[in-house]
Amino acid sequence: MPDMAQEVELMLTEFEVRQRIESIRTSRIAPLRKARLLLRIGRSLSAQEKALHRAKEQIARTPDRKAEAGMIRMESHTHQLHEDILDAAFEALHTEPPRLVVG
Repeated sequence: MPDMAQEVELMLTEFEVRQRIESIRTSRIAPLRKARLLLRIGRSLSAQEKALHRAKEQIARTPDRKAEAGMIRMESHTHQLHEDILDAAFEALHTEPPRLVVG
């Protein structure tokens, strides 16, 4: 299991996530591929959320309530980003007309 320093290096910022969402949304790739790409980002955010939860639990054992509150906000914000990714994936699958495949 990676230590906390390694986990922090792998974390995506909100800017990066939203930039990737927009790039995928505006691309001309197939809806199913869009959804898969978005869900891949979602898996990264899910892992990030778990790492934040573990960090929050560690900080909760210290007397630093301000740091704990910050970790709670970060975890909540990451959860919301994950929900946004799931919504974008659902939208990608259900808002574009299916492509006709002739074979």
